Formats: sequence, structure tokens, C-alpha cells
Amino acid sequence: MSFTFDDFPESAYANALPALDRAGALATWYVSCGLLGKPSPVGPIVSPDRVQALHAAGHEIGDHTHNHLDARAVPAEAYDGDLAANHAALGRLVPGLRPASFAYPYGQVTLGAKRAAAARNVTCRGTESGIARGTLDLALLPAVALYDLSMTRERIEALIGDVARGGGWLIVYTHDVAPGPSPWGCSPDLFEATLAAALAAGLRIATVGAVAAEIASGESL
Repeated sequence: MSFTFDDFPESAYANALPALDRAGALATWYVSCGLLGKPSPVGPIVSPDRVQALHAAGHEIGDHTHNHLDARAVPAEAYDGDLAANHAALGRLVPGLRPASFAYPYGQVTLGAKRAAAARNVTCRGTESGIARGTLDLALLPAVALYDLSMTRERIEALIGDVARGGGWLIVYTHDVAPGPSPWGCSPDLFEATLAAALAAGLRIATVGAVAAEIASGESL
């Protein structure tokens, strides 16, 4: 199972990271460098030093385009250029970092954007809901939104139970983690309940990049 955060706002760092630390779990944090330190609909986005701290702690820093682009709003060439800009910015922020995991902002995908993202990253995560099983399209991985607005504790526990029984790769994503979250975020209670359910079910929690490396080596999910 993989926990992922898009954008990501300060509240996710403040409220989700301690729970992950207590569990000894690592997550994937998708960063748009053009948003760092700025206000957003999901709350203030983290400052660059937070990204550096997460990387130093072993978490995965992923790509989310530089300017949080909607793939359907720009030509493929512009999307590719923005991806290049974000990779370069992340490399300056964390010397030597070469992101391998990507998430499409807004979940928006076009053929051109998919080709551009897949050429620069090992995996590309979308927002189509589901558990990854069988033959996978690493350029458009399914995931499940961990939003208070659409997810209940009972439903996420059922999904975790499904994976525990039948195997597969469950990727969850959210943005802010705060009391009274935005429509694209979850409460600390829901986040911690999800993490606890995964541990209780015996699921191994790993970054998207780590799981992708296992797939590439021929290990089964």
C-alpha cells in the first residue's frame, strides 16, 4: 500500500507525517515547485525546507509539474516543458534528486501529457479509482481518493481488507490533512484510521517508487 500527497500543503506535513513516523512508514509526496510557499485552495503549500527534510528522512519526492498544469488546458509541448522545469527545480532543491514518480494535477490526462510524463518518470499516478492488479499501466496508475467528502472509515477498511485477501497495490491520495478539511483533503482521524487499518491488516506500506522498483525486478504484488 502507498500513501501519497498531492501539491502538498503544510497541514499534510504537520498532521500526517507524525502518524507515518510513529508507524515507521514512508510516503510519496508529489511536489509542484511553482506552488511552494504559496497559498492554495487546500491551504498554504509547504516551504522548500520541508521538501528537503522529507527527502532526508527517506520519503519519496515526486513530480507534479512545475505550475500544477491541467493537461487538458495546454499543448503537450508546454506540458513537457513544465515537467522539465519541475525536474530541474527539484534537482536544485535536493541536489542529485531525479524524480521517478509523477501524479497528474487535477487527475487530468491527455495522450500527449501521458507520453511526456512517462518519458520522464517511471510511474504516473492518475485519479481513476481502483486497486492496481494484474497487468498495470505504469503511466496511468489507479488510486483511491482519501477525502472526507467521499470516503468513509468503513469503505477504506473494506478496500484494505480486499487487498489483504486478494493481493494488489492500493494507492491512496489526498491533499490537506486537517480538522474541517477542504473538499480535496481528509481529517487527521480518517488518515490515522486508514493507516491503522493497513497495519492491522498486515499490509506493507511503501513509496510508489519502491513498489515500482519491485515490479521492475519481477516481484509480484
